[in-house]
Amino acid sequence: MDLSNVTVLLARQRSGTNALRDVLDSHPQLFCLPEVFQAEPSPKARHEVEANYFNFLDERRGEIKKVLTSEEAQEALFLEYLRFLGAFSDKPRIVVDVKYNSAHNVDAPWRDLAAEPTLFAYIRRNGIRVLNLRRRNYLRYYLSWLKTEQTRKYHLHASGPDGAVKVEDEGIMLDVDEMFFRLELCQAEDRLIHRMLGGYPNYMAIEYEELFPRLGAPPADAVLERVAAWMGIDPEFKKSQPRYRKQSVLPLEQAITNYGAVAEALRGTEFEYVLEDEPTYRSAPAEAATA
Repeated sequence: MDLSNVTVLLARQRSGTNALRDVLDSHPQLFCLPEVFQAEPSPKARHEVEANYFNFLDERRGEIKKVLTSEEAQEALFLEYLRFLGAFSDKPRIVVDVKYNSAHNVDAPWRDLAAEPTLFAYIRRNGIRVLNLRRRNYLRYYLSWLKTEQTRKYHLHASGPDGAVKVEDEGIMLDVDEMFFRLELCQAEDRLIHRMLGGYPNYMAIEYEELFPRLGAPPADAVLERVAAWMGIDPEFKKSQPRYRKQSVLPLEQAITNYGAVAEALRGTEFEYVLEDEPTYRSAPAEAATA
């Protein structure tokens, strides 16, 4: 398998990867896999159990010590894993979903605490592509993340059995100190990704705001065309209504019950820009949409 035909879809949670993967997977040359570092993969999700990295590793129990204590052995195993994933489809290219907070699951021993995840070094050394889906409005990400933490519902289907669109949303109160901690963490992650991969020739970044300009709509054609051109394929995507909807669909003023206190705390800081809501919330009424 030519590893340049492997693309890592790298993103923070709650950044629209499910909706993007659905469209990418419709391409005749692209086969998309779910998050491969799930601790408890769901048998209801396509290939989530069979393609799970930990299940793959579990089949090689005699090699665990070698993998955990040797960077070379771990890289060789990871490349073997990618070739294993390629056998799931006859399509020539695969897309693998990796979240920021799971990159450490492929990590060499004795790495400095603040150094890059070794996974990124493996990616660069082997010419693997990285499609980085970024969500600049950290407050919107935080709202969605907080709702999943409270409800333990990670995916909400766009419609019920009768096909009707479901809209279930209510405002929540934010802890201002915790909010700032999360915003700063997001900023640090994005700076780290840019420093480690920004100059890598096989790296491309796309923005959430541009990819999802309207609630409930498929990803934007213009962004998909840029992705196809970067991959060197024709933009032959089939788009349908998204299968999932957002955790938070209300405008910020309604989504945050203590919005006044939050806005006051943010004004005058480097994060004041997050008070300008994402275009998707400004251009359409609140309705069900992709996560």
